[in-house]
Amino acid sequence: MGRDTVLGGRYELIERLGQGGMGTVHRGVDQRLRRTVAVKLLSPALAHDPQSRARFRREAHAAAALNHPAVATIHDVGEEPDPDGPRPYLVMEYVQGTTLAEALRDGPLPVAEAINAACAVLDALGHSHERGIVHRDIKPSNIMLAGPDSVKVLDFGIAKAFTEAATRITGSGAAIGTPAYLSPEQINGAEVDHRADLYAMGCLLYELLTGRPPFRGASPFAVMHQHLSAEPEPVSQLRPQIPPAVEAVIQRALRKDPEERFADAGQMRAALADALAQAAMPTVQAAAPVSPAPLRDGRTPLRERFRTSLRPSAQGALAVLGCLLSWLCARGELVETDHFGHVAVAAAVLGVVTLPWSARLSCAVGWGPVAEAVAVNSELRRANDGWDHSYVGIAALLGLTAVCCLVGAARSRERGGGSLVAFWFSATASVWYFLDDLHKLFVFYLLLSLVAGAALVWEAVGLARRRADAGRAVAEGRPSTWHRLVAGARPR
Repeated sequence: MGRDTVLGGRYELIERLGQGGMGTVHRGVDQRLRRTVAVKLLSPALAHDPQSRARFRREAHAAAALNHPAVATIHDVGEEPDPDGPRPYLVMEYVQGTTLAEALRDGPLPVAEAINAACAVLDALGHSHERGIVHRDIKPSNIMLAGPDSVKVLDFGIAKAFTEAATRITGSGAAIGTPAYLSPEQINGAEVDHRADLYAMGCLLYELLTGRPPFRGASPFAVMHQHLSAEPEPVSQLRPQIPPAVEAVIQRALRKDPEERFADAGQMRAALADALAQAAMPTVQAAAPVSPAPLRDGRTPLRERFRTSLRPSAQGALAVLGCLLSWLCARGELVETDHFGHVAVAAAVLGVVTLPWSARLSCAVGWGPVAEAVAVNSELRRANDGWDHSYVGIAALLGLTAVCCLVGAARSRERGGGSLVAFWFSATASVWYFLDDLHKLFVFYLLLSLVAGAALVWEAVGLARRRADAGRAVAEGRPSTWHRLVAGARPR
């Protein structure tokens, strides 16, 4: 079904957002209430008889009664005629954001971020379990990050409506419950209660912290077999900085026997919160040679900073491009002076050297010669245009833009590379209009030195502040800004 399809004479499908084993999800418009909704159109293979469809409606109605900030609201349920048989559909709250599955494409989440997301999901599960609703399909693609501190759990009640087959495999080969997150009792066809969701939460947290599910195999059946008989590789072996208390929570959630897991979602959430608090508490260590103060997860701040800066990011890519272009400007002799080429090469090298510490500092150094080369070869010059009011206004506004960009870069805590690039292009264009040829390059070299020096001092001051904050946090027994930003923050 494509665009312009209207379900139930009310819900217009605008675009398909995704497709899975249970059907397709569309962004739609409720023509009656004039609001954007998400419409899940179930696969015909999952609704092959009237009893299955009736069970789906019953579960959807039960899930619609959930009222929790972390649960995506269900607005309506219905059936659409289809040549292969009626197709049930579910109309839900449209949640803007990214799924945890999309977030994991950039690698494992920081420890604090992963635990906070898991706690929010457990809050939603606790709410649903109290009302007798088991999700049965907790996985990264069913959890939306709707904001910095906002999580939405999707698809409550859908999996339970289609659990007739003991193998949990449909005719299309799609696993109901998703093999990577299925509990042993779901695989065995035994009775399932809320503890199956807690097992899936153990799988989810394992993947958030390591970047991979606890069990992998060549086929869904191979994965299911491991859920029944194998033990996952400890998370500490894949990511040594995981606090032992967090690892213990995951191990308990992944017990094969439901009786050995947490009693309920609230208990698991409390254990995770305690584990996070323990990770933030100061520990007593034996005397050792003087070395950089370690973070609570065992890595030194410098190593954490180095590792964070080398993660793929738009700002890092911008810095690399600036260094490369600066070197090419030197090789291409775009500015015909004896010393500009040497300055451009030095800026490129310095940009590469400073990149592991700060992509913002690398942008401040690397993009200066590039902007200067472009300004030199532009036609916006007073010698060409004179003091015409329009050109003066343009040059003056470019100068004002440069000031605004520089202030924006300084006010940005972790980013600002793009603002520095804009600063260089607007500043050099303004300088090349207002100044005569004798002073232009001198002013550029002065600007390059001042901006690079200021950026270096700014980064050093920020580093000192974060270390001071970390020291105060250790004394007070709380998570520090350093721990959140350096050991936790990941560019989005």
